[in-house]
Amino acid sequence: MAQEDDDATTESPSKVTDWRTGPDIDLYKAFVPGESRRERQVVKVAIMALSRWFRRLCYLDETSALARSVFRSDTAMKREMSRHISFFGSTVHPFSFLRFVWECVMIAVFGASFLVLPYDVTFLYKPEDYMTITWFHLIVLTVDVLCMVDICFTIRTGFYDKQNQHVELDPRRIANRYVRFWFWVDVISSAPDTLISRYVRSRPPLSYCFFDCIHKRTMHFGCLWDLINVLSLLKIFRIRTFLRYVNNVYKRYGFRRNVVKFTTIAVVITVTLHWISCLMFLSVRIAQGADPELVDSHSWTKSRADIWDHKPADRYIECFFRTLYTVGLMTHSIDPFMTNEDIVMLLAASILGYILKIYLLAELLIFVRITFSSNNMYHEHRHELQNYIRHEQLSPDLEDRMLRYYDHRVANRYSRKRLIDFATSDQFHAPIRDEVCGALVAGVSLFHDTMTVEMIRKLLLAMQYQLYLKDDLIVSAADGSDGARMVFIIRGTVAIYTAAWREVLHLEDGEHFGEYQLVLGGDTMKYSNIVAVETSEIYVLDRNLFEVVLTQHPEVRERIINMARERYESLAALERDVVLETIDGAETVRRTRKFYE
Repeated sequence: MAQEDDDATTESPSKVTDWRTGPDIDLYKAFVPGESRRERQVVKVAIMALSRWFRRLCYLDETSALARSVFRSDTAMKREMSRHISFFGSTVHPFSFLRFVWECVMIAVFGASFLVLPYDVTFLYKPEDYMTITWFHLIVLTVDVLCMVDICFTIRTGFYDKQNQHVELDPRRIANRYVRFWFWVDVISSAPDTLISRYVRSRPPLSYCFFDCIHKRTMHFGCLWDLINVLSLLKIFRIRTFLRYVNNVYKRYGFRRNVVKFTTIAVVITVTLHWISCLMFLSVRIAQGADPELVDSHSWTKSRADIWDHKPADRYIECFFRTLYTVGLMTHSIDPFMTNEDIVMLLAASILGYILKIYLLAELLIFVRITFSSNNMYHEHRHELQNYIRHEQLSPDLEDRMLRYYDHRVANRYSRKRLIDFATSDQFHAPIRDEVCGALVAGVSLFHDTMTVEMIRKLLLAMQYQLYLKDDLIVSAADGSDGARMVFIIRGTVAIYTAAWREVLHLEDGEHFGEYQLVLGGDTMKYSNIVAVETSEIYVLDRNLFEVVLTQHPEVRERIINMARERYESLAALERDVVLETIDGAETVRRTRKFYE
């Protein structure tokens, strides 16, 4: 009876017992055809696969050069990915492939916005210009829509804090940082004014200017239209983001710094000239209105050629020509047929021309210095290394390893260590070494419990930096006590093998190995083989240098040896107990099986 009750309670909710027919009926299978069920399963599996694929795009991209510059080992990348998946699965990583693709899209969007937005605001002001949706308005509307999507995307994307060298993925902190300023700029400047203009009529068309409404404290459609136009121009503040996205693309594909610099200069000059050309005409519109009958006859727009009746493209060409000879400082004369607004705009353009020339001169000087900079020396020395490899006719595998070692060691910048050591002097070496690996040495309990701060500092100075590529042998068991070394891993992963080349464990960032071999020697300990699993940056403490430090403090040396021997014997006894317990359990199982057989 109890078993029958349990079976009744575990029945599927889709199954019922019919007292007339007797057997259970599965309603889902009875009413849903088999083909439909299979189709639903296929759709469900496809949706799950698509979801996993999309989430993978949101995680850290291990192939990204930007990610490699921040997380310089596979272990650091795995830890970052684990932190992202475990705690912040709903956010997008700033170094993910999805973020890179979106930045490429936003490069095109921002570039189009910087070109079409001021032209639309300045020259398309007549009813026949904005009441009919044209291909130009569709471009503007598409840009606004994508900018609104970018707002939603940005508020769910983490950011890299350069000051703390930390990737922030907490959604609350991301939102708080974004809402402080840039959120409001993006929302206001991304308003779809193309759609707003479809539902707002003006009679008479745009007769009132923005300044008139402020002065008379009245509100007309012309005032509202000018206000919306001015606020949409806030998009220009995003040019810094645009240049950063371009720089990220260049870094990902390994472009030279000169290419990045020339691109930046070209973008700045183009955007500056284009926006000044539009502001030349927009200043007149805002100050005097858009009705040609109300514009001052002394304005430059009516003195020589009445450009109000021209096509928008013709008005832009006239303004662009005026901008060129003003910003280029080809003339400084003030036309008698000028209003105060024209004079102010002319002075602003002239001052901007001076600033632009200073900027170009500064960039030219920087470019000349780059020719002799560390970046250029890096490429020159890399080219010399390639020539040496060709001359010696080395194998392709060895060539690849040498170039990878050089790239990782120099990290795209060449510096002369002797010159740096001379400039910093010896008083900075100990603080620098303590900053890099002081926490690792302090984490060794054998040293922390016996040595003073001064002795630990001497050990830090005795350590040597080493860079090993994948499969490089770091420590060989065959060298015995002569090759005994303690290893501190800064970045990377190493594998520990026995003398018979049986793999024992892997060590990653921040871990160490070899203190007992270093202290006790070959009479008590067995030496191990240590091999780099990936490109690893480590600090090595040789046994000879370790003995030099301990020779100055014989009492500390004796205390370290005794403590190391006690701990080693305790570990050995614990290991023997575990082995005996395992053997005893295995023997019990074997006897039990034999008894039943």
